[in-house]
Amino acid sequence: MREKNKTLVTPEGYRLTFRERESVEVKLNIPKDVLEHLQEIANKKDISVESVLKFFIGQGLRKESSVNFVKESALKRLKSRKVSSKAADVDLAA
Repeated sequence: MREKNKTLVTPEGYRLTFRERESVEVKLNIPKDVLEHLQEIANKKDISVESVLKFFIGQGLRKESSVNFVKESALKRLKSRKVSSKAADVDLAA
């Protein structure tokens, strides 16, 4: 998979780069009223329902996962990227 990078410049001048990860399609049946509620949230935030779902899934995983699993996963992603030899250790403590 070719890595796609998206860069956003904030009003303060910070550059944020988003790197897409490999994904798979999932079919999910949810109650109609839940979907309507998700759509309301998406409309308020001006994002897609898919983005709202991804956010809540990620939030739930971080809450349920142990700190070490999350830290190891993040370090694995960081190490898979090209890093300069001067890169310092990253402390992911929140």
